[in-house]
Amino acid sequence: MNEKIISNGAVLAASLLSLTVLAQVKNGDKIKLITLDPGHFHAALVQKTMLKGVDARVQVYAPAGPDLQSHLDKINGYNKRGQDATNWNEVVYTGTDFFNKMIAEKKGNVVVMAGNNLKKTEYVKRSIDAGFNVLGDKPMAIDNQHFEMLKSAFANAAQKSWYCTI
Repeated sequence: MNEKIISNGAVLAASLLSLTVLAQVKNGDKIKLITLDPGHFHAALVQKTMLKGVDARVQVYAPAGPDLQSHLDKINGYNKRGQDATNWNEVVYTGTDFFNKMIAEKKGNVVVMAGNNLKKTEYVKRSIDAGFNVLGDKPMAIDNQHFEMLKSAFANAAQKSWYCTI
């Protein structure tokens, strides 16, 4: 049962990313993923298969620790599995300023967020304000204040034709 749920989650993540992929490819840009502070396995599901139009090099910005290692282990497992192996190349930055570094370097155009629900809404808003598309898991807001911030982020994304999907 859990394997079916995980498989369905991977299909959903790939489908949502495909919407962003289509929008970017129309402009001739290749999708360049950034994984931000992966604290949940949903972040890795986006990379369960290789996706047309998506660069194999993925920037990862996160604090060092078990959440990051778990994420990297999942990607490594996808890369080394016998059937349908992927070839993702994770480029990892673990400084304490990981979020600001991601914003400053702008080495991708789609930020994948799954985990750290206390900071996720701020991550979404600041990423959109900086010009990134966002693919995030639920919940994206955990209280009224964060919900208002999320509404503002979605409005900003809509005005600039960027994507923020859940």
